[in-house]
Amino acid sequence: MNKSLILKNKIVLYLSFLITFFIFIYLVYFFIYGQRGLLKYLYLAKQAEEYNHTLTNLKAENNYYIDRTKRLQPNTVDLDYLDEKARKKLGLIDKNEIVIILDK
Repeated sequence: MNKSLILKNKIVLYLSFLITFFIFIYLVYFFIYGQRGLLKYLYLAKQAEEYNHTLTNLKAENNYYIDRTKRLQPNTVDLDYLDEKARKKLGLIDKNEIVIILDK
């Protein structure tokens, strides 16, 4: 009877160890590959960095266009910029300027 009790205790111990091992493997797997795991975190961190870089570029471009728009506002006209735009868009020249046209 003693041997059967020892065998039963060994089997229970072995099964509890086996179950604990599989639970540990399960938790480690989902810690790494799960929906909120380590790899997903690294992917999202990289994506957030790319979005921040894109946002920085778009903010710089937006500031460029805001500056250009402010220069042409009626109450704060930048005459040099207005002259540059008129020359570029309308092909205007000043009295003392010479136009040189190069064929390409």
